[in-house]
Amino acid sequence: MSARLREHKTGTAYPVLVVDDHALFSTSLTLALRGKGFDARTIIVARVEDYLSRQAATPAGLVVLDLDLEGDPDGERVDWARLIDSFRARDWMTLVVSGNEDWSGVAAAIAAGAIGFVPKSQSFGELLRMVVTAAQGVPVMTDAEHRVWLERHRNYFARVGSRSRRITCLSAREREVMELLAEGKRAAAIAEHFVVSMPSVRAEIRSILTKLEVGSQIEAVVLFRQQQETQRRRGIHRS
Repeated sequence: MSARLREHKTGTAYPVLVVDDHALFSTSLTLALRGKGFDARTIIVARVEDYLSRQAATPAGLVVLDLDLEGDPDGERVDWARLIDSFRARDWMTLVVSGNEDWSGVAAAIAAGAIGFVPKSQSFGELLRMVVTAAQGVPVMTDAEHRVWLERHRNYFARVGSRSRRITCLSAREREVMELLAEGKRAAAIAEHFVVSMPSVRAEIRSILTKLEVGSQIEAVVLFRQQQETQRRRGIHRS
């Protein structure tokens, strides 16, 4: 537990952010947490960074983060791994929830620093209990469970490694687009960079995903970064 969390006084309103774009779930969870005395609120992902920046002087809290966010205002997938990094930098804990069985995504989130995972398939009462437990600073995952998730993450990246060689199939322009995506640029910024239309950029991105045989920009970025890191290490070794 972080120093800021240890300093939190029992009995005071404890901050909990619910970052989930499913209105029924997020509203129900937020109201239930308020009923238990927590300073809970639902917030859209686009406003998270601004909210946390304004709350720098307040006690750190818990973020309940949905891994199935539909996308940002530009329609692009949310890079929740970056969100978790941002939360950790401010001493906020992250508990992830998901309604699907993308275990690789959950494993990556835990490897990025999430303190645990709750499937939405559980009863609402059990999910609420887990969130309350996490908000109180009590571990919701054993060391053994944590090791299992990390091992799943390593195995996933071992499989990804064989796919990263597909990067060589990209055209010069597609590699440029990948470099910008890896830098965190969105489709609108990439279109402006190349002075082309948004449909042209989206077509390039679709072509990249098809060639790499992945289902999202996040997976494509992971492959691209891994190849860059491999090349960097080889360069160091040769020198």
